[in-house]
Amino acid sequence: MIGSRSVNMLRAGLRPLSVAALVGLASTCHAQSAVAVNAQDTAGGTKAPSIATCVACHGALGAGTVTGGPRLAGKDPDYLAHALSMFKAGTRASAVMQTVAHNLSDSEIRELATFFSKQNPPLVEGAPPQQSLVVAGKQLAEMGAGSGVPACFSCHAAGGKGNGARFPGIAGEPAAFVVARLHEFQARAKEKTPAPGTMTAVAATLNDAQIEAAAAYLSVTRP
Repeated sequence: MIGSRSVNMLRAGLRPLSVAALVGLASTCHAQSAVAVNAQDTAGGTKAPSIATCVACHGALGAGTVTGGPRLAGKDPDYLAHALSMFKAGTRASAVMQTVAHNLSDSEIRELATFFSKQNPPLVEGAPPQQSLVVAGKQLAEMGAGSGVPACFSCHAAGGKGNGARFPGIAGEPAAFVVARLHEFQARAKEKTPAPGTMTAVAATLNDAQIEAAAAYLSVTRP
């Protein structure tokens, strides 16, 4: 994992900012973050969570965590800013993020998005995935699986590095996050027929083996 030196750099670099946004920018967040945010409520409004809370959810410098905290580091700043703006407006679901993003100004959103877009910490360390899963995931990411499953990189760009504000970078995402996120999309597809070509529609075509393979490959692919 990333050492204390990187954590100290993060604290020093962001201390002057409102750091509420560091808790999220994705719909998956750890329970301890919600507890920490609630514990810091004040009479005048919600106090921005501490750097320690943010790092607990997303890893030092936004690297992500092996338990499923999504990676923020290196993502397109327009994508990060747009996601945070949606949390602020309540148009993207996340009880934690909607709470902590509520009082962020547009300039704070942009500053935080820019900061994370410039970070390049190592991939999170965990038990290495099975090589057979990585090989299968590479095939899925680059070539897809027949006419029903498009290649991941056809939308998320070569190497999974992301494509502007709409398609986020997916390379380097922790496997646990990828699995959980795809399952979320599948749950949405069961509630309402998804529009063709959306991530919800694509996820609905995947089986568990394909999800595990894609997650394994992306988790070991440098952004």
